Amino acid sequence: MNPKASALLVDPHPCGHIVYPYTDRNLLAQAVCLYASAGLRKNEAVILITREDNYPAITGGLWRQGFDLQALERSGRLTCRLAEEMLPCFMVDGMPDETKFKSIAESWIHRARASFGSGQPGNVRAFGEMVCVLWGTNLPAAGRLEELWGELIKAHSFSLLCSYELKGPAPKVLAAELAACHGHNLV
Repeated sequence: MNPKASALLVDPHPCGHIVYPYTDRNLLAQAVCLYASAGLRKNEAVILITREDNYPAITGGLWRQGFDLQALERSGRLTCRLAEEMLPCFMVDGMPDETKFKSIAESWIHRARASFGSGQPGNVRAFGEMVCVLWGTNLPAAGRLEELWGELIKAHSFSLLCSYELKGPAPKVLAAELAACHGHNLV
């Protein structure tokens, strides 16, 4: 990863929407661990919505860096969910239901912010792969979910890192409409 991309992951804009297209899952895990660990070290809250096959590498990487993931989850400073389990909670007829999605995502954000107590609200950073799960088979749903994330970023001021796997059944090039939803592209 180049120094500019690393710097952005360590210190994203509080309302930043970053995309990381990847072909190597090990590099993805390294990027997400850098993003999440930097936030946790800065006493920020972190929300991780990972694909099941990426979860062990990401959480294992954080654990190897000395983070007590169970304690962080209990405190609300860390939220870990599987993308494949979350999608059925808000998808209706093949598209994201805005009300259901925002209710779920806002509960994660509110819980993260509550972990700071009654003092300053604190920064929140999130990583999500739900759109990645959708984009190889349902581009309209993936685009709509990116739009909903963008609305949440504006409403709740948090940074979001998204990833897209560039192999397998998914398109080989990040679709223009999805790329346009992001402020930064870590290619």
